[in-house]
Amino acid sequence: MMPKVYLVAGTPGVGKSTVALGLASKLGGLVIELRELADPGEVEVHPAKLAARAGARIRAGGRDAVIATHIVFKPRGITVGGVVVLRRCPLRLIEELRLRGYPEEKVLENAEAELLGVVYVEAMRRMGGGRVFQVDTTDRGVEETVELCYRALRGMWGGEEVNWVSRLEGEGRLQELLSKLSARRVGV
Repeated sequence: MMPKVYLVAGTPGVGKSTVALGLASKLGGLVIELRELADPGEVEVHPAKLAARAGARIRAGGRDAVIATHIVFKPRGITVGGVVVLRRCPLRLIEELRLRGYPEEKVLENAEAELLGVVYVEAMRRMGGGRVFQVDTTDRGVEETVELCYRALRGMWGGEEVNWVSRLEGEGRLQELLSKLSARRVGV
């Protein structure tokens, strides 16, 4: 039987690597980090190269795989079993990325991408509905998140809707986020 691949996608800082590891353990599959598919020193990899490299690696491994990635793509010759897009409150994401030492421009760029749901929109565009699920990691531990991802990919849970604009507006925190993001625009 041909192996399948499951993508754990999202902006940097949402928990992709940790969740992919737990999910692969639960599925009995390989774990592949996006950076493992790049050659040393290769800064940007064309999606066609990613697809070819990932497909070859999964076929060589001979079993299902979980790829932690911020780029949604289909490995060549491998069936995509599903895509889980991990989401995290942009305000918390800013804190996380700053703790990791990201440059401020990248912190704000990634927070903006999370606010707009860029990875989710791209996953829906590339994979279509029914195979793409969102999971909010903001106030969840790893085990709970892995279990929700597993259930979604096995058809036992439909994922959740994530709309940061509405949620932050309801909490009275949207302006706080927009003020932080506007610093990127004016170069402060």
